[in-house]
Amino acid sequence: AGNDKLPADKIMPRSSSHGSSATSAPSHRGSAGDMLMNDLDVMLEEMNLLLKRLADEHSSNKKRVVFMINNLDQIITIFKERRVAGKELNRFSEILVHQRELFVEEELLQTFSKMIAFVQQTEAHMSGISVPRGARGVAAPADVVNPEVVESLVREFASNWKSGIEQINRNVLSYFSNFRNGMEILKQVLTQLLLYYTRFQDVIRKVWRGKPPSFCKDLVSTSVILAEIKKHALSI
Repeated sequence: AGNDKLPADKIMPRSSSHGSSATSAPSHRGSAGDMLMNDLDVMLEEMNLLLKRLADEHSSNKKRVVFMINNLDQIITIFKERRVAGKELNRFSEILVHQRELFVEEELLQTFSKMIAFVQQTEAHMSGISVPRGARGVAAPADVVNPEVVESLVREFASNWKSGIEQINRNVLSYFSNFRNGMEILKQVLTQLLLYYTRFQDVIRKVWRGKPPSFCKDLVSTSVILAEIKKHALSI
């Protein structure tokens, strides 16, 4: 964790974002309102494409996403300062929401990739299982998952989850220039981590119905994780 260093001068908002304030200034072109609105739509789309081209200069997907988030946040801040509302603001806000979602997954995969992959693959596998009729109609655990893999994931998470959260906290606060934006993203990342771990525990419960294996004693309580999350995700 933490090896994907992102130089501040490369991913923080470009000064061109400040220039975007000019796009929000009212224009006076007589009664050609429709033409003006069409020109504004084109300009907004070109601005978005420019951001994507600049983001593509970065070497990793994570760096590209961080670049997009910082610049979109800057543009939205300027729009709000100039009291720009309506679809112009909504368009960039929607793109920002999507980029944040991409970042959440990228950040979690850096530290918890094995558990996340297991959850996603096993849920998909279990949804397609045709359970044979037998004792209580339940498939044997070994037919659904590899018990040794599950045990390894349980113990790995128990050993590393707290340091993983601390690393996520450091990463997020270093990536984003706007503290409020960074704290909102941090909450989103940690909440998604808790959801993945809850799904992981649900898989174990469904596979070993009524007779949990001995390694379940190493499962971390979600209330304990939530308490740790609250220490990092400060109230704004």
